[in-house]
Amino acid sequence: MLKTTGLLGFFMIAVAFVACEKEVPYDGVKQLEIDDAIIVKYMADSSVTATKHSSGLYYNIIKSGAGNQVVQTDTVYSNYTLKILKDSVLLSRSVDSTFKFMLPGYIEGWKTGVSLIRPGGLIRLLIPSTLAYQQRAITSPRIPPNSILDITLEIVSVNKNPK
Repeated sequence: MLKTTGLLGFFMIAVAFVACEKEVPYDGVKQLEIDDAIIVKYMADSSVTATKHSSGLYYNIIKSGAGNQVVQTDTVYSNYTLKILKDSVLLSRSVDSTFKFMLPGYIEGWKTGVSLIRPGGLIRLLIPSTLAYQQRAITSPRIPPNSILDITLEIVSVNKNPK
C-alpha cells in the first residue's frame, strides 16, 4: 500500500511539474536566421535562383504580368502550388479552377509576393516560416510548425471593385 501511495504521489508531482512548464517564447529573429540558412542551402543544392527581399522572402519573378498593382482591397483570382520547401506538393489549384482571396487575411510572405507582380504574372516564393505560419501547425493542408513554404503563384485576374 505504501509503495502504491508513493508511486501515486510521485506521479502527481510529475504531472504538476509538466503542467507548470512554460512555453518557450517565439524568437522570430533567430528563426529567420535558421530559415535563411536552409533556403540558401536549398537554392545552392537545387540550382534555384531567387532574389532576397528586404523582408527575408526569396522570390523569382517568372512573368511580371501587366496592369495595376494588387492592393489590399482587391479580390484576386489565382492558381498556385504549395510545397514545404522541396517536399511533395501539398495543395494545388489547377488552371481550370481559380482560388479567390483578399490580401488582408493572408500570410506576410504571400502578401509581399503578390505585390511584386501584376495580373497575368507568375512568381515563385520561398517564404521563411517567420513570414508564414511561424510556430503554428496548420491542419488543412498539413503544415508543421516553422515550415518554409515554396509557392508558385499566378495571378489570373483582379477585381478592383469587390462588392
